[in-house]
Amino acid sequence: MAITLDIKSELPTAIKWTNEHTKQLPFSVSQALNATAQGSKFLPGSKQKSVLNASRGVISSQLDKPKEQTALRATVATKRNLQVTILPKDRPYKANPYIVGNIQGGNRPVRQWERDLKAAARQSIPANLRLVPTTALSGQLDTFGNVPRPVIRSIKSGMSTTYLSGGSNYFAGKPRGGKRPYGIYRRFAANNRLQAVFIGFPSLSYGNKLTRLVPEMERNAQRNFGSYLRHFLHRNVAASVKAGRADLRRGFFI
Repeated sequence: MAITLDIKSELPTAIKWTNEHTKQLPFSVSQALNATAQGSKFLPGSKQKSVLNASRGVISSQLDKPKEQTALRATVATKRNLQVTILPKDRPYKANPYIVGNIQGGNRPVRQWERDLKAAARQSIPANLRLVPTTALSGQLDTFGNVPRPVIRSIKSGMSTTYLSGGSNYFAGKPRGGKRPYGIYRRFAANNRLQAVFIGFPSLSYGNKLTRLVPEMERNAQRNFGSYLRHFLHRNVAASVKAGRADLRRGFFI
């Protein structure tokens, strides 16, 4: 969804428009766009009012313990390119699938640890099933609710696809008897008990948690852009006048 700003409607009206205003307009618009998107050092408090800050508020309130990387970034407008593009961060990893998925919905992409576990399970878990950690791993998750790599390595190294332990600590597949689902189970007391640590599900949906994100960003941009544009236009014209190079002849808005 594109955010459209009506530049002409935000221009100052109670002034004498000069050729210098016309000359300074593209640069002033670029400054206003950048300040609207991510704040400006020339406008105290503008970072807190920015589109990026508004996006952080929605993401942190709607997602469960999002990482710092799960955020947006902004390109920079210039007087020759009067547009700013808001994108998910792509370093150190690409946040685009996660953010877009929570806006548009749909199935979650398969994570690398899930691929690793299913490869170690050697087809004992159907390919169409997704692995979800259970509460049995709650004490081993990181602060963001993710399964740490050492835990995945430990499970892989101690996994067996046969029901009898053979000295393995984990069983991958569907337990005998009962209605327990496909998954990965921790073994206890020489096969007398199995505890599920990952359960297989047909699909995992995002659930549209970030449906407010784009509308909130649009409201933020509409609220701040006009005052920023008028501020920078006045500032840039005044600086040119002070330097003695302003063309103050009566101009025409083009």
